[in-house]
Amino acid sequence: MDPRGGNTEQQARYFADRAVLDGAELTARQKQLARAVLEVVLLAGLPPYNIEAAADGEETGVALVPESRGALRVVWQQDPQAEHSLPAEQCDDVQAAMNQALRAVLSAHQFPLADGPLGEPPVVLASSLLSK
Repeated sequence: MDPRGGNTEQQARYFADRAVLDGAELTARQKQLARAVLEVVLLAGLPPYNIEAAADGEETGVALVPESRGALRVVWQQDPQAEHSLPAEQCDDVQAAMNQALRAVLSAHQFPLADGPLGEPPVVLASSLLSK
């Protein structure tokens, strides 16, 4: 399957397991949440992280980290080359800006988010709407 083909719903379904850092397992509820989050990320024009492409050195994209109670941490994975070619402070600033952008995109689509510092990766909480 061409991961870039089809609509955002098909792409989100394709990337749901592949966007998880370290290949961690998602619960059924987290997988449903992952699909919803990735669909919004794709609509915003951001690439999902792909663990298969990361094995080939293409590590940039929006990644997911399973949290307790069905929640997902949404993390921007920077291009590893940037970390080597830019000052550490600049990389940190870019990471914080991307985390804030992800928080804004998810908030605009009314995902419930855990309270946390603006520059940290947002944690999307499982919603009662997803359990239906």
